[in-house]
Amino acid sequence: MIRKAEFKELDRLEQLWLHAAANSHPSLPRQFWIDHVVQFRRDFRQASLSLVFTGRHSAVAEAFIALLGQDRIAYLCVSPLFSGCGIGASLITAAGRGKPLLQAQVLRENLRTRYFLQKHGFVETERSYNTEYGQHLIQMCCELDSK
Repeated sequence: MIRKAEFKELDRLEQLWLHAAANSHPSLPRQFWIDHVVQFRRDFRQASLSLVFTGRHSAVAEAFIALLGQDRIAYLCVSPLFSGCGIGASLITAAGRGKPLLQAQVLRENLRTRYFLQKHGFVETERSYNTEYGQHLIQMCCELDSK
């Protein structure tokens, strides 16, 4: 089930994000992501839309998406237990309803997310070197059927 996220779930969403970030970016140590937890929490509070997916027989969030501004996917994380089940695609569809487009930024080494986004209609629009991450940050965009 997809529903709006609640602030009381922030610890669980942080867990999902830390796991996903650390495992998707092997060149950056886990401590790098731990040092960014405050930013994650700030972004979550400022998100224009935050949705979670919960399993059929559980109220525990197993995946989430958060948008900053009208159309920028700031976070899209899925528990490894639910990876490959269409949950990420469902979250993108739900978050994109009524919007003309969605945007995302992904680090060059995060191939799995880049391929996932491409599979769902995102195309690279810009690439710039980010000194904090020590690699290129790729801007991607997907035009949606805004019905």
